[in-house]
This record gives sequence, structure tokens and C-alpha cells, in this order.
Amino acid sequence: MKRAAHRRAAAVFVACALHVAHVEARGLSTPEERADFVALVRLLETQPLGEDANTTRQRLREWVEEVPDIRFKVCAGLLGDLVSDDYPYAREIALQVLLSGAILTIEHPGDARDDVAVYTAGVEGALRAYEAMVKSTPDARLAALDDLVVKRDRGELVDYIAGLAKQNCKRSNGLLLAAPIGAAVGLVLALLVAHWFGGWSHVSPRVATLFRRIVLICVVYYITALIALHFLEPEYDPRYHFMSDYAWGAFGWLMTTTFFVLGLGLLTVAVGLRGLHPSPRSARIGFGLLAIAAPFICLAGVFRGFPLHDVAGSVGVPSFVMAALVLSWSFRKAPEWQAIHPATLLIALGMLAALVSMVLDIGMPGLQQRVLLSLLLLWLSIVVHRLVRVAGRIAIPQRAEV
Repeated sequence: MKRAAHRRAAAVFVACALHVAHVEARGLSTPEERADFVALVRLLETQPLGEDANTTRQRLREWVEEVPDIRFKVCAGLLGDLVSDDYPYAREIALQVLLSGAILTIEHPGDARDDVAVYTAGVEGALRAYEAMVKSTPDARLAALDDLVVKRDRGELVDYIAGLAKQNCKRSNGLLLAAPIGAAVGLVLALLVAHWFGGWSHVSPRVATLFRRIVLICVVYYITALIALHFLEPEYDPRYHFMSDYAWGAFGWLMTTTFFVLGLGLLTVAVGLRGLHPSPRSARIGFGLLAIAAPFICLAGVFRGFPLHDVAGSVGVPSFVMAALVLSWSFRKAPEWQAIHPATLLIALGMLAALVSMVLDIGMPGLQQRVLLSLLLLWLSIVVHRLVRVAGRIAIPQRAEV
């Protein structure tokens, strides 16, 4: 019965690893595309009412929405009542704010998370377009936009835009909600897994050694692949781009394999700890959390785009962080595991700090994610190495009894 269940679980995991869903979305933007985009947007700022200006604006807007590597917050109501729908060029001004703001995220990706900086750059571009309109079309004049021009010339525009943003652009709490909801889902599923499969079963030293080899191969592969991707896709700024962004590039297949490799490492450690650390209830919950994290990390690799990738990640990532915390805390009660309790707990707390900073949008998300996953790989390596030693010590008394 148990073997059949194990075979079914293995089959699901292998199927997950082999199946990569087709996503009808384009890949990352190329340097040539970004250069053309900047040039065309600047042209629209000087010739906003040109013959093909409206068509060009719409095409550029669609491009910004399609490419996955240009991300910034869009606030359609930024200017509020300053530019009403009665103004004949309201649409042109609104689109110019978006497009000129996108230039900032291309030329200075570190500013993409500074909403006020993006909005200000967008409004400045729209004001340049407005000034060009007024020169060629007198009926384009609008008192509110004239006032913005004055504020720009006085150096007051940034503060004014910050006030407008606070009033008209409510910050989305999507990530703040997704993380705790994903953690709750992972915990509930983990409790079920712990109840059904969390019973103790002995793992021999030979099997434990095999598990260590599998995990260390996964760790080495993961690190090697990510280092290679940083060189193969140098246009990605690791400070601000999540590693999953590489999945959209020319070497996306390599990034995709790392999800499955990480999932395999998590599942291997989960099975190993189920066999050698049976005493406290927290250990069984930790086993369940690792067992749940593995397939959800795999699913994050299967689905590249929103929302399925994000949903899988919002369950998988909090689950392995909680697993590291729960298991590291439980080690203090197990004599054979107490030696690694301080180190693993410290690493787990570091993982939690990195995750919280990402959720709260503090710092550089790309670096924080890399720190989080590096700490996870270190935690897995320490635990699986200890697992071999514990398996050997358990086996010695059993041989003596025989």
C-alpha cells in the first residue's frame, strides 16, 4: 500500500518535471527593441500629433504590456481631474505619461520600484509633448498643464507628483495578501501530508548516503546553472530582476530545470527526515511543509507567467521557509540533531528575513531572492550531511542487537 502511494507521488513529481505548459506570451525584450522604444517615445514627445503618432503610441503601449522584463506601477488616474476627458488630447497625454515613465525603467532599472520617480519622468515627458502640441495647435492649451509646466521650471514638480500619487494612486496590497494566504494554504496541506505520511520509517545508512548525493548534486547544479545564466543573460540586473525572469530569455530552458532540481532536493530531504527524526510533532509538520514545497516549486517552473507561476510560488516559497524554521527548532529536542540546531535556525531566520523584506518591498528584490535561495541550499546541505551521520549511528545499535 505504502509502495503504491510512493509510486504515485513519484509519478506525479516526474510528470511535473517533464511537462512544461505552453504559455502564449512573448519572451524578454531585446536591447534593440528597448533602444527603438526609447527613440520612438522621444520622437512622440517632440512630434505628439504626427501622422502616425496615435498608431505608434498604441503599438508602444502594447509592447510594454507584453514584455515581462519591464515592470513598473501604472497609475491611470495620476493626474486626476487636472486633465479631464473633455480635453481633446487627454488620451495622448495619459499614454505619454505611461510611455515616458517606461523609459526611466529601461534606462535606470533601479528606479523602477520608485513609483514617484517613474510618475515624475512620465509627467515630464507628457509636458514636453504638451509644449510641442501648443506650438502647433493653439486649442491644445490647458491651464492645468500650464501650471504643471511652471512647477517643473521651479523645481516643484517632484513634490507635487508625490502628493498626487498619494492621493490618486493607491498602492496594491496583492503581494502582502498573497504571501500569508500562500503560507496558510501550504500549512494546511502540510498538516494533511504530515497526518497521512508523517509516520516514522527507518532509512538505512546506504539510502541516507544516496539522499546526500542527490541533494548535493542538486545544489551544485542549481548554483552552476544560475552562475551560467548571469553570464549568458548579462542584460538582467541581478539587483532588481527575480531569477525566474531568466525563464523568458534565450536560455529559459536552463532556468526551468532549476525549479525541478530544487523541488527534487526539497523532496529528498523531506523523505530523509521522515525516516530519522520522528519524535516531536513539529518534525512531522516540517516534513509536511517540505513535501508540499517540492511540488509547488516544480509547478512554478511549469508555469512561467502570471497568475499560475505566482500562485505556485506564493505557496512553495513560504512553505520551505516555514519548514526550515520548524525543523531547525525541532532539532533542539533530538539528541542526534542538536549539534546543527544553532546553525540551521540562524540560517532559517535569515531566510525569513529575506522573504519578509521581499513581501514588504524593501531593498533590492533580486538580491534578496538570491540570498533567500542561497540560504536554502546551504540549509539543505547541512541537514542532509547530518542525516548520513545520524543514519549511521542508528544502524550501529541495530547491528549489535542482531
